[in-house]
Amino acid sequence: MNMSNFRNGYGRDEAGSTAVEFALVSIVFLTMMFGIIDAARFAWEFNSAKAAARAGARLAAVSPPVVQQLVAYDAVTSLSLAGGSALPSDGVSIPDYSCNSTSCTSSGTQVAANFTPIVTRMKQYYPKVQASNVTIKYRERGLGVAGNPYGTDVEPLITVSITGLTFRPMALRIFGITLTLPSVETTFSGEDLA
Repeated sequence: MNMSNFRNGYGRDEAGSTAVEFALVSIVFLTMMFGIIDAARFAWEFNSAKAAARAGARLAAVSPPVVQQLVAYDAVTSLSLAGGSALPSDGVSIPDYSCNSTSCTSSGTQVAANFTPIVTRMKQYYPKVQASNVTIKYRERGLGVAGNPYGTDVEPLITVSITGLTFRPMALRIFGITLTLPSVETTFSGEDLA
């Protein structure tokens, strides 16, 4: 083979360079495209989790409490108040309760039959929510009426939170990377805890 032929013809052949450049640009383009899609999916899932927390808090505000002590609390007997009296504004009549899928804090007895419908409602908004992701907190702040014949004497602030949900981005799936969604919570005042 003559070296002059190599320099004149084969050494300057650029027919495959376009394909190589396209491959390199395609990788960058596809990575950016999947990143944009993942950002949108992340926002969708986060907003769905927030909607589920709101729906759970709304239902908890008008449903029987998850804590048996709130269901059975009698301010007339416990605080020596006359029926129809407002609860003390200091908000120390009963302890705060935090309930998850299995138990409640402050020696509270969980009523599972009242917890399950709240989680079921939340799943309608975000199907990935499991009972183990949900916490319901009751904080008494002096709202309510002693001797309420229609429901509980206490109208606590109810906070429903969701934690521990995960998100798998498509762009990072080949690396096995999973992200944790930020926790979300919504607080409502108990209204008709019948």
